[in-house]
Amino acid sequence: MNRERIKGFFLGVAAGILFLAALIIIAKYFGIHLFPNSSLSEDIWERARVVEQYIDRYYWKEDVSDKKISEYAAKGMVSALGDKYSVYFTDEEYEETMNSVNGDYCGIGATIRQNTKTGEKIIEEIQEGKPADKAGLKVGDELKKVNGVDIKDKSLTDTVAMIKGSEGKKSVLLISRTENGGEVEKEITVVSEKIVNQSISSKLLDDKIGYIKISNFDNESIEQFAQEIQKLEKQKQKGMIIDVRNNGGGSLTAVVEMLDELLPAGKLITEQIKAEGDKVYTSTDEKHFDKPLVVLINEKSASASEVFAGTLQDRKKATLVGVKSFGKGIVQTIFSLQKSCGGGIKLTTGEYLLPSGRSIHEVGLTPDVEETYAGGDEGYGGKEDNQLQKAVEVLENQ
Repeated sequence: MNRERIKGFFLGVAAGILFLAALIIIAKYFGIHLFPNSSLSEDIWERARVVEQYIDRYYWKEDVSDKKISEYAAKGMVSALGDKYSVYFTDEEYEETMNSVNGDYCGIGATIRQNTKTGEKIIEEIQEGKPADKAGLKVGDELKKVNGVDIKDKSLTDTVAMIKGSEGKKSVLLISRTENGGEVEKEITVVSEKIVNQSISSKLLDDKIGYIKISNFDNESIEQFAQEIQKLEKQKQKGMIIDVRNNGGGSLTAVVEMLDELLPAGKLITEQIKAEGDKVYTSTDEKHFDKPLVVLINEKSASASEVFAGTLQDRKKATLVGVKSFGKGIVQTIFSLQKSCGGGIKLTTGEYLLPSGRSIHEVGLTPDVEETYAGGDEGYGGKEDNQLQKAVEVLENQ
């Protein structure tokens, strides 16, 4: 265990202590015994009491709200597990996470990134035809203020929360951009609207080969996937390439439904879950794809995308082309805590097994045909994409 992990472990334990202490105070007040016949509650209470005294006496910055302390104490409890995939979400983080899973949200249709060295918030991506685009925001704009509030010292999460909101919410953004060789500042007003994430796109390549790109798996992906297949079928595709390169995963529900579009009746995925035991997913044979199929994977294909590609490989339906995938085959379950303490919690609750029974966790998928990508990011899906060219070659030889 390295020094950073040790440090993180003990910080997590300390924060968890504070959170448990708050529960114990409430329990004592109402006469509830959280740990019957155990000295653990007294030990936690004493440690929290001492830590609180030191914070009150010596911490030199402004007061931190009780809510924030309790939220980060909960984060500490989960971080003490030493599992990078398990996390406690604040209310804002929980909402954003569920929006990502559902595939729709109220926002402006722009992605903001934060420079880790300077703290600058930069517009990284703008969806065509969405509020940010219509208002005149551009990729590369630096965000300075939101509704007159300087965001220099704000976290990226807090900044996004200031902009996102209910449908019709107006936000005045002060941005800085380069124009005519100089830096200019502009105020741009954007209005939030409901946005559906477009995670699936398709096109017909030469020789009537269909190409579908899946950027992530969310609940909106299911219908989009079916629509794109139908579109390619109407164009008389003779085979299909599905691209899950750089796809970090998403919803298992979406994966199962999308696999059911492609495979005849049979076993898909087994979830080994601590609380519920094994859960087996199967395809229904209501539909299946009866033409040659190739799936592109790379080192950033992870989790749900590995389950998707691995199941097609196990069922002998698709040939995998590319390089070895990431290797994340464990199950995360998101629980809402809205009716109790607020926020939510994501915990690792089990492991995925492919139809053959093999695990992909910390192993990854080995492609049937190895091909290392030789171009830049802008070349994915284009004429300079040698992995795609190899996939076309493989498909034509089937």
